Amino acid sequence: MAVVLVSAGVASGQAQVRLGETQQTQWRGLAISMAAHGAASGFDAWTSWGRPERNVLLADGGRFGAGSAYKNAGMFAGASLVEVLVVKKWGKRHPWVTRACQIANFTAAGMLASAGVSNLRRR
Repeated sequence: MAVVLVSAGVASGQAQVRLGETQQTQWRGLAISMAAHGAASGFDAWTSWGRPERNVLLADGGRFGAGSAYKNAGMFAGASLVEVLVVKKWGKRHPWVTRACQIANFTAAGMLASAGVSNLRRR
């Protein structure tokens, strides 16, 4: 499928709109990036379970346990909820918002996956 770019007032600073890219494909991309973020968060929590935790926000008695996992899941759910609300509110008018959320999710997924791999190496 060829993607045609239509510039809508480039001189005035408005974003370019991709014809052929529907709102459904934007939501699908956001869902995939959220799934990657969630999987990496779960992987990091799994590799941290029962080990000493240096993050004071997550430390539950100095170790990563059930309370830490609940906090970790809550932070992921809160970030995902904010992203969905922001994309729902401004995503149609500003397509860059959806792409920025996708980039943020994949970046967080990469960071959490590398933390999980680091945890596995230290076992």
